[in-house]
Amino acid sequence: MMSVNVVLVGHVDHGKSTLIGRLLYDSESIMDERVEEIQKLAEEYKHRFEFAYFLDSFEDELKEERTIDTVSLMFKSKKNYYTITDVPGHKEFIKNMLTGASHADVAVLVVSAEEGVQEQTRRHMFLLKMLGINQIFVVVNKMDAVEYKKERFETVKNQISELLNSFDYAAEEILFIPVSAMEGDNIYRGSKGMEWYKGRTLIEALDEVKISEEEKVPRFVVQDVYEVDGENTIVGRVESGMVRRGDRIIFEPSGIRGKIKELKIFGGHLEEAREGDCIGVTISDGGIKRGDVFGLVESPPKLTKQFLGEAVLLGKELKKGETLELRCGTAKVRCEIKEIKEKIDSETGEVMERNPEKINEHDAATIVFATEPLVVEKFAEIPELGRFVLVKNSKNIGAGVVLQTNFFS
Repeated sequence: MMSVNVVLVGHVDHGKSTLIGRLLYDSESIMDERVEEIQKLAEEYKHRFEFAYFLDSFEDELKEERTIDTVSLMFKSKKNYYTITDVPGHKEFIKNMLTGASHADVAVLVVSAEEGVQEQTRRHMFLLKMLGINQIFVVVNKMDAVEYKKERFETVKNQISELLNSFDYAAEEILFIPVSAMEGDNIYRGSKGMEWYKGRTLIEALDEVKISEEEKVPRFVVQDVYEVDGENTIVGRVESGMVRRGDRIIFEPSGIRGKIKELKIFGGHLEEAREGDCIGVTISDGGIKRGDVFGLVESPPKLTKQFLGEAVLLGKELKKGETLELRCGTAKVRCEIKEIKEKIDSETGEVMERNPEKINEHDAATIVFATEPLVVEKFAEIPELGRFVLVKNSKNIGAGVVLQTNFFS
């Protein structure tokens, strides 16, 4: 079985959480006791029982009836294992959406048949394009609320097609699926109410997703260092590629070289570790610290002091020349806004202004960042080292992705 990462995006209240709840329920990934527990909670708060409640980790979310953070869950079909992420639709939670989508192999855009394209639909499309997610399915949800009418589906489909084309997606190549997440139409089974639809169900479409199997260069992000009996155990995560016992490696920005003596996991050892594995690496050399990144000597991580990124501002204002903190992986460094090349409308993706002196809340922009020595990678190549957060006065004020390293305009 293949493992597939799916992110669901869309405007608030268009039914993302309900759709995931339906996927979990129809795939028999939820115990009967959990269903009974949620039914009781829903009755206590006088809400109609909905599949979205399967996802609500916090009682406050159930009371407020909205998703306030990213939620990731797993289920399996007859063909694949899926990690599916629900991200908030509210614009104040764009940072969470950016994080949730960063590892996705495929995106499912959810649009209500009642409301059609809305503000967050446009903004999420911009972010998907920014993150380089090219495999997209469109789910036109709540078809039961429009009496399963084909005419309404076609109207909304045309709205979304226009939006997709504006972001350089070929709408004619993208699958549009009319569904009712509440009733289960065209999720796991076909719909008697929409016999006019002859296409695939959502799970059939997901089962046909193709994932690149190209081997990536090894990258390991250091989270902590422990010294035991004169040797150093480096704890962290393999973010890209594969590492093996005996590999000769180099850490940056520290510049330290070494050889992997052991790969440790809880209760045992490994001969090799792959992308996503959290491990301990034992080497003899010291001086390594949190924030370092290692790769193989023959394909080392490259330091940058200036890079081009695309960011969405969550704070009130960001000015050219301003100094703040930038975080990437486990590294924290000071950075300067060297140049704001373009201010971008985060709803349409259109360039609003070139070389502005500042950008405002919810604006997007391409920015040249000057930093202390730092390991970053192009987001399209290694997502975990290609996304960053901007911090000012201990508050996250922006988030973005790396477009080009060692960029000097």
